[in-house]
Amino acid sequence: MPDTDQDTHLHELRALLQERSIAKGDFVLTSGARSHYYCDTKATVLSPRGSRLIGEALCEQLRPFGVDAVGGPEVGGAYLATAASVASDLEGPPLFGFLVRNKAKGHGTSARIDASYHPDGRKLIVAGRRVAVVDDVVTSAGSILRAIEAVEAEGCEVAAVSAVVDRQEGGGDRLRSRGYDFRPLFLADNEGDLTIYSGDGR
Repeated sequence: MPDTDQDTHLHELRALLQERSIAKGDFVLTSGARSHYYCDTKATVLSPRGSRLIGEALCEQLRPFGVDAVGGPEVGGAYLATAASVASDLEGPPLFGFLVRNKAKGHGTSARIDASYHPDGRKLIVAGRRVAVVDDVVTSAGSILRAIEAVEAEGCEVAAVSAVVDRQEGGGDRLRSRGYDFRPLFLADNEGDLTIYSGDGR
């Protein structure tokens, strides 16, 4: 069976991420652990083609879950929410974006969550709203879990969880063990080589 347009775009996105966002070498991660590669998805998502491909991929992945909103932790979650929101305006039901700050603003509304309006007249992040939480890279899942907890504290239902890249270092299993349907776009092996996530954990 020939590839669908979505399959073709995922292959293109994988190649773009591999070329532009994966640096091979010896790196120290935020956790203090050492790695043979570093993944900087912003080098791809902030490009015109990369933003479009990631936005379309997230829309395709998240829409079956019936979510109204997509967002995640700063900083990576903001880029992804914007890309998905713009892509959703081109085709299909809209996805409205939000961002969970590391800490509440010290001025203005003192909000911890920045969010789009919603056309139903209520706040976007409100009790009963079905949302997707996304991050650029998942390693231990600490950042994305904090974002999940923030929107759940507002009464939202987290129907889907995603990432551009899962480093396969325990974060994905941690999310699934807590009952979240975690489906990254790509998996990275120990050398930073990317494969398209097949849906069966491999």
